[in-house]
Amino acid sequence: MRSSYIFGISSAVVLVIIGVFGFVFFSLSSRQPNGSEPSRTSAEGVTRSASEGGLRPVPAAEPAPVVIVPATVTTSLLFVGDIMLDRTVQTRTTASKNPNYPFAKLPLGWLDSFDYTIANLEGPVTDMRRPPEKSIDFKFEPAWLPVLKNLGIDAFSQANNHALDQGRLGAADSSKRLTESGFLHFGDQVNDGDIALATTTIGKTRLAFLGWNTTDNPIVKEDVEAVIKKAKEQSDLVIAYLHWGNEYRAKPDQSSVELAHWLIDQGVDVVMGGHPHWSQGASVYKGKPILWSLGNFVFDQDWSEETRYGLAASLELVDNKVAAINLFPLRIDLSQPRLLENEQKRLRLEELAKRSDEALAGQVREGMLRF
Repeated sequence: MRSSYIFGISSAVVLVIIGVFGFVFFSLSSRQPNGSEPSRTSAEGVTRSASEGGLRPVPAAEPAPVVIVPATVTTSLLFVGDIMLDRTVQTRTTASKNPNYPFAKLPLGWLDSFDYTIANLEGPVTDMRRPPEKSIDFKFEPAWLPVLKNLGIDAFSQANNHALDQGRLGAADSSKRLTESGFLHFGDQVNDGDIALATTTIGKTRLAFLGWNTTDNPIVKEDVEAVIKKAKEQSDLVIAYLHWGNEYRAKPDQSSVELAHWLIDQGVDVVMGGHPHWSQGASVYKGKPILWSLGNFVFDQDWSEETRYGLAASLELVDNKVAAINLFPLRIDLSQPRLLENEQKRLRLEELAKRSDEALAGQVREGMLRF
């Protein structure tokens, strides 16, 4: 009995010593290096301090700043080249019994997929032939107008060397019919004044379109300056569509270059060109884009490879400025344009890059100019 009792006392003493030793060890090891007491965070988001014996809130994180991004307005404008709806184009359309024949190879709804589509109408829309008689004399049947409207074309330049093929009466009749059919139109074969200007608003962008023909009619600079001034007062963006240069050439002539630069110096923001029947390259002058010639869009010039290529271009506007131009090379077979794809597109863009400013060649190969 005595031995058991002594053993029990000894065991108790040992347990007490171990407990004291453990408490001291734990207290020393749990202190912070600087002697401060540790804090613990509870599930309720508060901390407990041993010295405070209570709870204190965890400081809340600073809220992230709210960044307000200004809303941008994007508008797309598609420009296509020369549309000629007489001669073999009319014959082929009549034979097909399909009034949409010239446009049957384009993706359905493509022209209408842009906010606004503009073309050069290479002749008057009127119901009869009138003097003067010419070896190349165009007249487009009025039945074409609902077809063009349904396709999604919105505006026409009539600043070209065929606008007066049916005389001044034919040109006036064409103007009246275009207006009644809901088309915006601008330009004349010989008049460089107010008839050159038309304005509209797309989204929140006020646009001014200007059209001049220099192929058989040198411009009157005083008239052009006055019209550009008026256009700038009425719009956010001024776009000139020129009929100019020499036919069947890959690059613009010097007079076209000088005129484009002069127009930009006067305040024009974008210059588009047509008439050579070949698609030409791109340039930039003082940060403003120039596409020298879009070439043909609908025509019957089947007798050469280059006249069977065309170019469409869409201007992407962001907050009233040109942010990019997308290039769409075309092939025209039997008067029907179609968009080039894959290797054919690559090869055509490569050719257009050779005709463009060297600084833009890489972007032309990609099919997009950025500004």
